[in-house]
Amino acid sequence: MIAALCRTAFRAARRVVEAAPARAVGEPSAAARATVDPADIDRFARLAGQWWDPDGPHGPLHRFVPVRMAVIRDALAPLAVEATLRRPLAGLAVLDIGCGGGLLSEPMTRLGARVTGVDADAAGIAAATAHAGEAGLEIDYVCAAAEDLVAEGRRFDAVVASEVIEHVADREAFADALAELVRPGGALVLTTINRTPRSYGAAIVGAEYVLRWVPRGTHDWNKFPTPDELTALLAPRGFAVEPPVGLAYDPLDGGFRQSADARVNYALVARKAEPGVP
Repeated sequence: MIAALCRTAFRAARRVVEAAPARAVGEPSAAARATVDPADIDRFARLAGQWWDPDGPHGPLHRFVPVRMAVIRDALAPLAVEATLRRPLAGLAVLDIGCGGGLLSEPMTRLGARVTGVDADAAGIAAATAHAGEAGLEIDYVCAAAEDLVAEGRRFDAVVASEVIEHVADREAFADALAELVRPGGALVLTTINRTPRSYGAAIVGAEYVLRWVPRGTHDWNKFPTPDELTALLAPRGFAVEPPVGLAYDPLDGGFRQSADARVNYALVARKAEPGVP
C-alpha cells in the first residue's frame, strides 16, 4: 500500500518539483499499512509544491519552526558528545518522522545532526529532496512509513515526530515503532495539539474556518491526544516522559513561543532508559 501511494504521489510531484527520486524501501509491514492514513497522505501530496512557500498553505508551519527547533535543540543537545556552540546537535543520528518538505530536517542538519527524513508522501519527499539539494544539505530522505525503518533494524539517537501523531491511523502501532526506533538512552520529541475546548476553537474553528491558515478538514479534533494519553502510551514502552511544554501563538508577531499553557499546541519530550537503569 505504501509503495503504491509513493508511486502515485511521486508521479504527481514531478509536475511541481524537479528532484532526484526518493530512496524506496521494501513492502510495508502490516503495522505500516495500519498506521498510515491514505486520506491524509493524499491531502498533503496535493500541496507538496508549496512546502517552501512561507505565504502558502504551509505558512503556519513556517512560523512554527523556531519554537519547535528551540524545544528540539534543548532536548537533544545533552546527547551530542560532539557538540559545539554553533552545532549543538553535532554527531547525532536523528530521524524526522512525517518530515513533509523538510521544514525541520534542514535546520536540524544545520545544527550538526545527521538527519533521516521519512514520509509516506512521495510528493513531499520529492519537494524536500529538491530543496535540500538547492541548499547544499545532505539529508537522507526516504518515502516510507516509520515501521518500514523498524523492519530494516534502524535505530537513532533521537526521533522527532512533529505534528504527526494526530494524523496516524493506529496510535498504538505508531508508538510501538517509536519505541523500536529510539536507541536506549536516546530521546523522542513529539509536538501535537491537545484535545480541549480551547483547541477546538483555535485549531479547528480559528485556523481552518476563520483565518483559513490550513485547508478545511486538515485536522480531526477527536484525534488530538492529551498529554496524559501520550504519557500513558509511551511509559509502558520504556520512556520517561517529561511534563508538556506549551507552544502558544503570539498575535503580536504572528509566531509562537514556549508557554506554561499547553491547552492548544504542546511539545512532549520522552527519554528511553538504558538497559538496567530504572
